[in-house]
Amino acid sequence: MLAIAGWMQPSAAETIECNEIDSIPAVISTQGVYCLKHHVSGSLASGNAITINTNNVTIDCNEFKIGNLAAGPGTQATGISAVEKINVTVRNCGIRGFQTGVSLLNGEARVEDNRFDGNTRTAILVTGSGSAIRRNEVIDTGGGTASGVTQIEGIRASGGMDVIDNTISGVVATSGSTGNVYGILLQNMDAGTVKGNRVRELVPAGSGFRRGIWVDSGNRVSVKSNTVVLNGGLLTLDAGIRCGEALVLNGVAQDNTVLGTGALSLALGLVNCNSLGGSNYVNPL
Repeated sequence: MLAIAGWMQPSAAETIECNEIDSIPAVISTQGVYCLKHHVSGSLASGNAITINTNNVTIDCNEFKIGNLAAGPGTQATGISAVEKINVTVRNCGIRGFQTGVSLLNGEARVEDNRFDGNTRTAILVTGSGSAIRRNEVIDTGGGTASGVTQIEGIRASGGMDVIDNTISGVVATSGSTGNVYGILLQNMDAGTVKGNRVRELVPAGSGFRRGIWVDSGNRVSVKSNTVVLNGGLLTLDAGIRCGEALVLNGVAQDNTVLGTGALSLALGLVNCNSLGGSNYVNPL
C-alpha cells in the first residue's frame, strides 16, 4: 500500500464550504456539496463506500482518497454509487481498492479530475446521456479474485456523452483466466464525443483479447486525437479503435494514433471509422 504522503494534497482551490464526509460507508440523502477534508478508508467486502440517494449532489474530495485496499483483491464493493440520479458530480477524488471505483447508472453525471488506481474490475462506470467523463487518471485496473469476472475495463460508459482527456494506463486481466481487457468500452453511444484520451498497457489473459477504445454500439460518434498503444506483439489479433457498430453513419475519426497492433491486426487499428480528414496513423510495431 502506498503511504499517505504519496497522495496529492489539497490545492489552493479546495472546497471548504461543504458537508464533510469524515468516514465510510456514508449515505447522501440531501442535495448539496459534499467534500473530504482528510483521507477516508475502509475494508468493504461489498456494498458502497458512498451511496448517493438524491439528485443535485457534488462530491469534491479535495484530492484526498477514498481507500479500500484493506478489503483485498476479492472485494465486490463500489467506491461511489448512484442509480437514476441527475446532476451528480464526482471530482478531485483518489479512489482505490474497489471492484468498481465509481458507478453512476441511468442518470446524468460528471466524473472529472479524479485519480483511480488499484480497482479490480472497472474504474469508471457511467450510463446516461448528457453525462461527461473527463480529465481522469485510471491506473492499474484489474487483479481481482472475485469469481465470475472475465472482463476488465478502465472506463465503461453507455449513452450519448463526452469522454475527453482521460489517461488509462494498465488494465490487466487476472492471470490464469481467459480475460478480455478494454481501455475504454462504450455502448449505445449515439452522438457522443471521444477525444484526447490516452490508452496503454492493456494485458489480457489466456485467449482473451485487448481493445483500446471500443464503441461497441452507437452511431454518429466523433473520435478525435486519441492515442492507443497495444503492445500486443506481431502475431496478436487485437484492435485499437472502433468508431461504431456499422459502416455508415456510425462514427468519424480524425488525428488518432494506434501503435503496436501487430502485423496480423494492422487492419484492426481503426474499425468502422470514416475519416474526417487530418491524419489517422496506425503502426503494427
